[in-house]
Amino acid sequence: MLFSELFGDYSNALRPVEDTDKALNVTLQITLSQIKDMDERNQILTTYLWIRQSWYDAYLKWDKDEYDGLDSIRIPSNLVWRPDIVLYNKADDDFSEPVNTNVVLRYDGKITWDAPAITKSSCVVDVSYFPFDDQQCNLTFGSWTYNGNQVDIINALDSGDLSDFIEDVEWEIHGMPAVKNVITYGCCSEPYPDITFTLILKRRSSFYIFNLLLPCVLISFLAPLGFYLPADSGEKVSLGVTVLLALTVFQLMVAESMPPSENVP
Repeated sequence: MLFSELFGDYSNALRPVEDTDKALNVTLQITLSQIKDMDERNQILTTYLWIRQSWYDAYLKWDKDEYDGLDSIRIPSNLVWRPDIVLYNKADDDFSEPVNTNVVLRYDGKITWDAPAITKSSCVVDVSYFPFDDQQCNLTFGSWTYNGNQVDIINALDSGDLSDFIEDVEWEIHGMPAVKNVITYGCCSEPYPDITFTLILKRRSSFYIFNLLLPCVLISFLAPLGFYLPADSGEKVSLGVTVLLALTVFQLMVAESMPPSENVP
């Protein structure tokens, strides 16, 4: 009965505000669960996120005393109006819709929508200090069609939530601060707010020290031994060529994973 009365004349295509001149506030919270991949060569960061959005729908309210104290219901998210908040710096060719998980609707009109997402975002990677480098990758979320006068985005926290983060074998996370920006683009005169989460990463260098740096150093120490070999042994040229080929193999290993940029490690 409650569902029938709420959605009898409801339309999920319209922004649910009583005064169309006022902006609808959407609270955004991002929880980082896992870093799935950092592709330095293509400069793409793949992450597993939990995206929580909450807002108030002016047309979905009821008196809980009239329904035996029922204060919340769970309904499919495609039945209610949802903000079209997307990842601006998305680097994925799959433009699928968000996961159609249920939303929690409270009697006062508050809607909470939790949805998991695997995102691929562009990230400028500077490998000058590889393998002792730090990287900063931005995740920028904002509404695609609504301007700031229609939908305003609010930070739920000053940073992304890292309490459920699964430790990564290659990267350490040193924070995920969040900053709200209001930008006026060249196409339109209205302001467009967005929230940028900056993922601060530090590479775990132990693997590269033992598998890349130490072998290169030890092989380099073999090069001066060629001066101590007697000229008639016939191994001076063989040792020099072998050292050169070994160093070339390690150079190719580094070049395969690094982007073809001017910043060389």
